[in-house]
Amino acid sequence: MSEKMIEVHNTGAEEQAACQSWELWESGEIREFAYDYDQDVQFIVQQGEAVIHTQFGDRVAIAPGHRVVIRAGVSGRWDITAPVVNRYEYL
Repeated sequence: MSEKMIEVHNTGAEEQAACQSWELWESGEIREFAYDYDQDVQFIVQQGEAVIHTQFGDRVAIAPGHRVVIRAGVSGRWDITAPVVNRYEYL
């Protein structure tokens, strides 16, 4: 079940350009971020790196150029190794 709870895909230039109208999220200088996802969300990482840990024991690494889909029901803890900037939208 957890395999499809977070999906990571590489993006191209067209997808990077299209997401610029989505909401902006920046981690700033925080090193850890926890969030309970109550609806599906997708985001494209603009900069930074992190590992998302789920309640299922998954560890998902994200980096610039990744499009990430997180499904409702995930409780995630982000370990941020370089400040993250992403564009997101709820699905």
